[in-house]
Amino acid sequence: MSTATGGLKVKIGDQIPSVGLRATDGYLLNLRSLVGKQPVILLFFGGPTLKGAARERGDALAEALKDAYPRLTKQVVTVIGVTTDNEQQQAAYVKELELPYLLFSDERRIAVAQLGIPTTEARGNVNAESTAFAVGIDGTILDIVEQATPKGLVARLLEAIFPPG
Repeated sequence: MSTATGGLKVKIGDQIPSVGLRATDGYLLNLRSLVGKQPVILLFFGGPTLKGAARERGDALAEALKDAYPRLTKQVVTVIGVTTDNEQQQAAYVKELELPYLLFSDERRIAVAQLGIPTTEARGNVNAESTAFAVGIDGTILDIVEQATPKGLVARLLEAIFPPG
């Protein structure tokens, strides 16, 4: 049985909240610490502990960021993936998919709650619904993509960060 909960608490134009997350390499990150450094693509998704079609959807999003990573780093955009899995599960996932970027653990779902990202629960496993954010260098949320899918995701977020013209 799967149930969805939540509803976004942030909108375009808001500041990204202060929330701490731990990376697969043990590094601690506060989302507000990125302000003033460079724009960010922030993706919350389910992946490491999912099975079947849900796992495939998470893998596809992780792979889309992996494929775009060289272009994003060239444009000086930070890539952050976040799941509600623990650091060990994420470390195995990063290794399995050979991800060039770190995943951050929101195992306690503090960031998910602060942002209001919907979650699903199945057999005691709670995962964030795929939600992507483009965050400007000043910490402003420039775009939000709920129920994110790989197709066109990176292009849309980059357009929010670097508007044409």
